[in-house]
Amino acid sequence: MKEALDVVMAWQLRNPDATDAAAAIEAVKVSRSEQTDSELSLRLASHFLQLTIPPLFPQNKPTSNALEASRQPAPWKDAGNQYGLDLLEWAISTLDRKTMEAKWHLLMPPILKMMDDVVVEWKARGCHMLSLLLGNLHQTSGEDDTKKPSTASQGSTNFVQRTGYHNIFAEALLPMFTYIPSITPEGESVALLREVFPAVIALAQFLPSDTSKGDSQERFLDRILREGVLSPLAHFPTPSSYPELATLIMSQVPILLGRMGIDTVKHLPDLVPLMSTILREPFALGHKRLLLSTLGALQSVLLNAWPRLPAYRGAIMMGICMLWGRCVEERKKADGQDVEDVTKQVQESVAMMDAVMLATETDGLGEAWEREKRDVMQASLGYEELFAECVTKRD
Repeated sequence: MKEALDVVMAWQLRNPDATDAAAAIEAVKVSRSEQTDSELSLRLASHFLQLTIPPLFPQNKPTSNALEASRQPAPWKDAGNQYGLDLLEWAISTLDRKTMEAKWHLLMPPILKMMDDVVVEWKARGCHMLSLLLGNLHQTSGEDDTKKPSTASQGSTNFVQRTGYHNIFAEALLPMFTYIPSITPEGESVALLREVFPAVIALAQFLPSDTSKGDSQERFLDRILREGVLSPLAHFPTPSSYPELATLIMSQVPILLGRMGIDTVKHLPDLVPLMSTILREPFALGHKRLLLSTLGALQSVLLNAWPRLPAYRGAIMMGICMLWGRCVEERKKADGQDVEDVTKQVQESVAMMDAVMLATETDGLGEAWEREKRDVMQASLGYEELFAECVTKRD
């Protein structure tokens, strides 16, 4: 019965002026032999985009004054109209690639208007919508790609670039990485960047991997790392000055480096000192979540840029050893905090570093690394355990 009602509703949406029930009955009969499960959802989503959403986002008079713009009517901000944003989010998650491209002119105004709002809360909501849109567009393109591998995925990528919206999205998203303390409160920065990172990383998927012509994924990911990770953290007195925001930023590093792969090596001169600084901070254990996200970032560097890491082992091991020493001291205290999760990740990082060093083909470097390990273990009690996860035999 439910399937029949869905078919009738979809038929009624297609034929709003029809009053003859016979045609609706015929549509139900036809549906028994055809797949129409998704038709109702697509019809409803299109209906909402055409009739329900636009009145909530009226076309206001253009103005260069941000204060004046904020005073113009914005029905979508009213508490009683929040259903419209829920419908927009549902429609975005429902549409397939073909329908999204056909309804692009209806999807863009509300998303861009939210992203352009002066209130951080609405900026974040707009970025969330854009992230959903790009993710669904890429996913549905991938599903089509299994049927037509030569054209489908390229079609969505070309569509975003051909229409010029890739540049529009990039110009709207990347400046949001400047919404950081002390100008922007840390809580607002976290709420905004939590939505900006998924959106801008999803946007990178719509660029070609070929670096010989114009924009490419590699160049765009480089820009995200510089403007979204390195630059914000460089503006803080220390990363732990704003621990919640620094934790969020560092948690994005493994995602970025996982997409960059070996291209990570070009950023080692900036990434390694940054992570080592966080690990060496005197009161680092007071911000365990920041430590854990930094250790996760370090492990992603070890995984993706390992051929060039032997030259940076001094800075890496300095940060690790100083952190380990504080963990050892903390465990000796009667009222010390639990640091087992930190020590486990430190040991995992050292084990990865050990594997990298022993895999190098440079003459004498493996022997030098073994001597350095012995020196560390002999330096103080408790450092033998630091290398407990290493699989190689130590003298």
